[in-house]
Amino acid sequence: YDFDEGRELSIEAVAKSKLDQAKQAFPGKKIVVDDRGFFIPALKGFPGPFVKLLLDSFSYKGLTKLMAGESDRRAFFSYAIGYFDGRADHVLVADEEGFITDEPRGDNLHGWTELLYVYGHPSYPGRSLAELTDAEWDDYLEQINDIDPFALLKNHLITQAEI
Repeated sequence: YDFDEGRELSIEAVAKSKLDQAKQAFPGKKIVVDDRGFFIPALKGFPGPFVKLLLDSFSYKGLTKLMAGESDRRAFFSYAIGYFDGRADHVLVADEEGFITDEPRGDNLHGWTELLYVYGHPSYPGRSLAELTDAEWDDYLEQINDIDPFALLKNHLITQAEI
């Protein structure tokens, strides 16, 4: 189901809005929604939740042009998952810090977004994620498991079950 994401700049607010819409569309049901964003401090948080707009308008190559001359290369993937348990809303958010490479690199997207050509993780300095071998990719996924939104939801549900 595709919900209106509005013009919110916060991933948490987008997830909450989607959750509210989903509850109206599916009354009485337990609901899970998610949203992701890509925030670049040097660009004042752009593109934020508007990653698709960035890729459709500028592409990953345009992003490297926007970052030309910037010394602050930090970038954050932000993940939010909204869950309605039948009684209350829960929104869980996690961030992954990485960096923007100076130019597109690599050729293995591992089935993910083309942002991987220009995004790197601190565990692999100077390399984009598209340069990682399959074994390195598996290691990377293991490293970020704690911030995977669905892992967050799983841990939340386990904690709630223990209460």
